[in-house]
Amino acid sequence: MVNSPTTVFQRDVAIKLSAYFSKKMNDLQVTQPDLYARIAEDYAYILQSIPNGETINMVGSELQYNWLSCLSEPATHYTKKDMTDLNEDDDTIIYSPRVDLAITPTVLTKKKKKRSLGVYRLPTDRSLFLSISQCDFIKEIIKRLREQSDANLRELELGEYRQLHNIRPVHLFGIEIENQTNPKHLMGDFLNVISLSKIPVVLFPEDKFDGCIKMLMFSKAINHIKDIPIFDTLRSALILKIDQFRDTMNEFLSREGLELIEVYEYR
Repeated sequence: MVNSPTTVFQRDVAIKLSAYFSKKMNDLQVTQPDLYARIAEDYAYILQSIPNGETINMVGSELQYNWLSCLSEPATHYTKKDMTDLNEDDDTIIYSPRVDLAITPTVLTKKKKKRSLGVYRLPTDRSLFLSISQCDFIKEIIKRLREQSDANLRELELGEYRQLHNIRPVHLFGIEIENQTNPKHLMGDFLNVISLSKIPVVLFPEDKFDGCIKMLMFSKAINHIKDIPIFDTLRSALILKIDQFRDTMNEFLSREGLELIEVYEYR
């Protein structure tokens, strides 16, 4: 099977960023020890709250290796049970959305595969995603990506990023890599990553960016003409070109002396 440029890029990003987050976990014990302790407590509490019978390798799900991972095409599923707060209602799967990349707290399954912790029904009295987002380096990543996205939107006279509050994200960062040009399909991908992520990110190859512009312009026109706030929802995703994302993340990797994302021909 021939790997597409997108797939090769995804895998490289997943490997390099997972190494980065592993190193930053070690640093956090020194730089923000109180926050590290809170994250460790929240993670352990959540892990123990997942019902018995789930396919989790509790021994292998150590915080050191799972507090943040970068996964390529992580599996998820939503069921009728997710439509209510009840535990005894129908568990029939209604949709299994994926994103191309996810930066997310994980667990190790009994088949030794990493899975986003957010696919489980997490206890409402803990907020692991909020705790992790308080890490100084996570704040810096968000700040840098937002600055780049805002610059892109301002250049197109489309305003700026407008964050939505996702009260139950599956991923901390959900990243969609767009090869679509059809506005209808683009909207669907935007809504997918926005629905799943605390910080949704949409990346465009250089030759597909015009399609993004036209879709956003259309949604802004609908906002203006019909007073339907589609545009306000869509701009809750950070919008960057492939090379902008790669170059930004490589700066963070370089600081730590780690291997860079090296798929330079994909842009």
